[in-house]
Formats: sequence, C-alpha cells, structure tokens
Amino acid sequence: MERKNILGVSLLGLTCLVGAQTASAEIALQPQAVPFGAFVLVPTLNAKTVFDDNIYSLSSNEVSSFSQVVNPNFAFVAQDRANVYKLVYNLNAAGYANDSDDSYNDHKIDLNAHIEPTARLRYDAGLAYGMLHDDRGTGMTSGVGLANILASGEVDKYDLATLRGGVEFGEKTARGLLVANADFNQKRYSRASSALVRDNDTLNMLLGLRARVMPKTTFLVDYEISDTNYDGTSPDTKDNRLLAGITWENTAQTTGKLRLGQGKRQTDSAKDINKFTWDLGMVWKPLVLDAINVSAGARTSDASFPYSSVENTNYSASWTHDWLDRVNTVVSLGASTDDYDIAPGVVASARSDDVTTYGVAVNYQMRRWLILNAAINSSDKDSSAAGFSNKRNVMSIGAQVSL
Repeated sequence: MERKNILGVSLLGLTCLVGAQTASAEIALQPQAVPFGAFVLVPTLNAKTVFDDNIYSLSSNEVSSFSQVVNPNFAFVAQDRANVYKLVYNLNAAGYANDSDDSYNDHKIDLNAHIEPTARLRYDAGLAYGMLHDDRGTGMTSGVGLANILASGEVDKYDLATLRGGVEFGEKTARGLLVANADFNQKRYSRASSALVRDNDTLNMLLGLRARVMPKTTFLVDYEISDTNYDGTSPDTKDNRLLAGITWENTAQTTGKLRLGQGKRQTDSAKDINKFTWDLGMVWKPLVLDAINVSAGARTSDASFPYSSVENTNYSASWTHDWLDRVNTVVSLGASTDDYDIAPGVVASARSDDVTTYGVAVNYQMRRWLILNAAINSSDKDSSAAGFSNKRNVMSIGAQVSL
C-alpha cells in the first residue's frame, strides 16, 4: 500500500503533462501511466507532415518545402501527498525535403520539484537544459535575403541552461498570499558570429501580493525585474515593471487575468524607455459547446542585433467549437505591432512591423490514446524596413498518440 501511494499520479498531474499537446478540455489525450521504479512513466508522441510556402519568411524569391516533424515526450512522475517530482525529456526533430541544412534535432531535459511542507508554504524548484536552434530566416539570418541564408549553412544552434525557484506563503483559501519566483538563464550559441551579439545571461524575478476580495476574485500586485547581460557587443538591458490587476473565475461564464502598470527599460548607452505595460488572458464560455480565448498585451523586450529593444503590442482570439463528442474546430485571429529601437552606435534603418495572423484547425479524437488533426495558419507582415515584409502559409496534418 505504501508503494502505491508513492507511485500515485493525480489527474491534475497528468493533465499538466499533456495539456500543451491537446486541443481543448473536451478533446484530450488520456495517457496510461506505466510503473517505472519509484516513478511512473507517461510517454506521448506528436507527429505531423508540414507544407510551408515561405520557410525563410522572405519578401521575394520565396522557398517552399515539405517537412516531417516528430515530437516524443517522456515524463517520469512521482507524487507523495501534495509533493510532486517530475523529470521530462522532450525531443523535437524535423527533416526538410528542400534542404537538409534546415533540418534540426532539439533536445530538452527538465527536472522539477513541487514541495508543500505545510498548508501555508509551497516551494517549486527546477533545472532545465536544452540543445535548441533558430530556424534559418530568423535570428541572425532574419531579413538578410535568400543568398545569405543559403550561404549560412545549417540552422543556428545554441544551448540554454535554466535554474528556477519559487515560493508561496499563505493558505490557498486565505485572503492574502505572498509569491516570489526567479529564474536564471544562460544562452550560448555554437556559431561564433551569433555568439558575438547573442550570448547572454538573464535573470528574471517576480515579487507579488494576492488579496482575495471576493470568493473567486483576487486583487494582485506584481513587481518584475529582467536583467540581461550580453557577453559580446550587444548592450546590456534591465527592465523594471510594476503591475496591478485582478484574476477572476466563472464570473459571467469567464475566467481570466488582467494586469496594468508601468515599465522602465534601461539600455547601456541609450535613452531609457518608459512605457505603459499590460497583459490580459481570458476564457469565455458563452455556450456549453463553445469557448473563446482572448489574450493581449504590451511590453518592451530584447530584440535581435542590430536592434536592442522591441516595443510590442499584441491582440489575439480563438474560438473552439465542439461539433461532436470527438470533433472540434479552432479558429484563431491575431494582430501585433513591433517598434524596434536601434542598438547604440549601430547604423541601421528604423523598423516597425505590423503582423496579422489567421488559423483554422480540426481535431478528431479517434481513440482515448489517439487524436488526429489538420491545420492551416497564415501570416502577413508589413514592415517599414526593406526585406522584412512577407506572407507565409503553413499547412499541417498530424496525430497525437499516447499509451
């Protein structure tokens, strides 16, 4: 009996493991857990065939290609009462028909522990390491033209190490709750030209207060810090943001979070940026078979060299409708504006991008362990800088599989 308690995995834990790979709460993989030593193993697999009519996001001389994408995920989970320990390995591999230099194999391993020693105290700690990449046509090869992209060789690879931790103080049902979390990220590129301007160490921190004003409505105040130090010629940056807002649940059939505040961005040898910042995430269920997800926000963050910062404003919405018990569709629409600030001491053209995105997806749950899906996504970017405007259509058909 004691061993069974150690191996037990809550329904919430399984939902967290596969939630990113599922279409909606109604159509979702229901994986079987396999005992594996002191843990249980939950394997899942995503596989799809993709056609992209502009794989490099070019404004002219577009290149199209088919690709095969395979994404297995292995999660080892142990639970002891409210304490949960997870070790997750994820592989994301793609093979391109047009040029093998576009193919990649991304690996990521993540170790996480959630510990609740008392009803008032909760800890989270984690360590992750990834061997990842930037697609050709993004990052250092964004907007450089087809000839330069082909001459760059294989995709730009980098290693990303992350150390994170967090703490919550206060009972979940209490009127007040204190939260604090931080993560430290180290990013290192294998290509010298990219490492010179993109290798960095980043520290992110959040201190927050939660005050329950109604049974399902909470007032919050967050203070955020992001500090990025570059090893090469890119200027170091630091962001300070103070936000206040509310979270709510099932109020007029909606659940969401809204924060409003002010952000200050400091960049070495450049003028400070003071900007109103905000973010919104909301789910509205007007009918039993429908769910509308809305997200929006505005903030300033780092940009790829020769730019130091990008001021982003974005809006997006998606509508999920369940036609049958096993079939649903998802229609999405998004719009964003990016205003770029040129790095100090660099001669470059000013740049502002307006991007509109559209998407339609169909999901069919053929079995408890099998979901079939097909999707079409389109984007239209209008940029003030030459070489960055483009149109792109991506079509895919695939499956999600579990035991």
